Amino acid sequence: MVTGGSSGIGRALVRAYATAGARVVATARSEAGLEHTATGVPEGRVSIVAADLTTDAGRRAVATRVAHLGGVLDVVVHAAGALGPVGPEATLDRYPEDAWHSVFEVNCSAVHFLHQRLVGALERSEAPTVIGISSTVGRNGRGEWGMYSISKRALEGWLEVLADEWLGRVYSVNPGGTRTPMRAAAMPDEDPSTLPTPEDVAPLFLRLAHRLALEPSGAKLEARDWIGRDPWEGMTEGEDL
Repeated sequence: MVTGGSSGIGRALVRAYATAGARVVATARSEAGLEHTATGVPEGRVSIVAADLTTDAGRRAVATRVAHLGGVLDVVVHAAGALGPVGPEATLDRYPEDAWHSVFEVNCSAVHFLHQRLVGALERSEAPTVIGISSTVGRNGRGEWGMYSISKRALEGWLEVLADEWLGRVYSVNPGGTRTPMRAAAMPDEDPSTLPTPEDVAPLFLRLAHRLALEPSGAKLEARDWIGRDPWEGMTEGEDL
């Protein structure tokens, strides 16, 4: 499963996983965006669920679809994210209360409560894996990034606790600056051609989803370290996810 599958890194991962042989549940708020994601991949490999994961109804809808598809999940990638205000007008002394709550709900609370809905399906897998998408400003807090930075730091903490108490594999991946709509909104003066594409940063996510992934649970990894590399490097079996 990939959340945030209607655009950006989430869209690239849905397509990469499906092309590599996985059956993928893609979820996001935008049904039209999800339908666009599902184009150009092998037929029948992507099942879409339009849902607001900040609501219990949305999370139930996703869990119900998983149950209808067999009730087993090997991998969940938490790629959905909200940016909120950034820049000089978003310092902590003036950060708006409504954005404070809404960004935290998307970037952290929805992850936690969705996991509670899906953990049973994950634990039916032989190699259950949870991957959270972090951020450079989540690894090191940065001024004028407000709740985005704080919530990504909180997500890192959540992943650390999960890795310590759960028997499945847990990874935090920082994609670094990537050519996405969110990045463009955060840094409108940046030349997007200088950034890797979402497809460029997909190899590490492919690797971590494989049942033979060599990285230890709890690892904090950089997707840019795997740009241009074979995701199956060092593995003893084939590429089929």
